[in-house]
This record gives sequence, C-alpha cells and structure tokens, in this order.
Amino acid sequence: MQGNKRKVIGEIYEEFWKELYIVAFRRLRSEQDVEDILQDIFLSLLTGEVVLDNGASVRAFLHQRLKSRIINFYRKQFMVIAWEEQEGTKSELSDIGSETRLMARELEEVVSQEIDRMPEKMKEIFLLSRNELLTSEEIALQLNLSSQTVRNQISNAIKRIRTAVDLYGKEDLSTSALNTLVTIGTLLLSNY
Repeated sequence: MQGNKRKVIGEIYEEFWKELYIVAFRRLRSEQDVEDILQDIFLSLLTGEVVLDNGASVRAFLHQRLKSRIINFYRKQFMVIAWEEQEGTKSELSDIGSETRLMARELEEVVSQEIDRMPEKMKEIFLLSRNELLTSEEIALQLNLSSQTVRNQISNAIKRIRTAVDLYGKEDLSTSALNTLVTIGTLLLSNY
C-alpha cells in the first residue's frame, strides 16, 4: 500500500512540481524557500490521509495547500518582525513608571486567566495557533476537525480575550492610563 502511494505521489510530483514551483517563486522570490515549501507539501502527502485520484481535484488541492503554506510562511515572518519590534518596545517600556509596569502585569494576568477559562478544545486550538504558529488547516488536520471549526474557535477565543481586556480597562482608569493599557494589551496579546 505504501509503495503504491509513493508511486502515485511520484507521478503527481512529476506532473505538478514545475507548475507549483513557478507559482510559489512569483510570491516568495527565494529558491530555497520555494524548495522547502514544496518539499513540505509533497512529504505531507505521504503522511496524510489524502485521496489522490482525480487530476483536477489534485491540482486544486495542491494549489490550496501551496497557498496555505505561503500564507503561513509570511505569517511566521511577520511574527518574527513583530516579536523583534515588541522586544524593542519592551526596552522602551522599562523606562515607564512602576504604575504602568503593574498595569502590564495585571493585564497579562487578565489575558492568562481568560485563556485558562476557555473550554479545553478552544484553548488547545488557540494555543496551537498562537504558540505553535500552525495554520487553521494544520490544526484541523492535527485535531481531526474542519478548518471552519478551527477558524471559528480562534475567532471566539480572540473575542473572549478582547472582552476581558475591555472589562479590565473600564475599571476607573484615567484616559492616559487607559491608552497605555491598550498599548500594553496589544503587545501582550501578540504573545498568544
């Protein structure tokens, strides 16, 4: 069975790799990144439970998977840039008074508590998305759920966190304190 699957995937590779390479290179402009993504896609065919019997659906499937991997690639790059900017901002925040640092710790606790209060499946999906940087498709595959369910769970988790932060922010704060709180909250939420 595995040998037959390898043969089918080899044939699919021969038929579609050049087409996928061209599409990916237009978006990434890096041979190494394109090769890494294509290798990941074709290896995932070996390990995943995918039906590969219709040429048109295989083409659509491969292009959809390529699109997902490219989006994930840019998302990870964005997260690295955001993290670097956050680290720079953290050093700037260290110069702010002790009241602001206290508010930042309190807000971090509010976010952490809200994540802990989430239903287990929502919490698991949210943390896979934020901590592991997995795409909705990858989470769905890993947890045997639909991609739409995963997207809904992530959206609901973010809404819960925003609501918790909003409630925390409405507790008799001055305008400047509230603005500082929103800024700090945004930085902390990017960690999740």
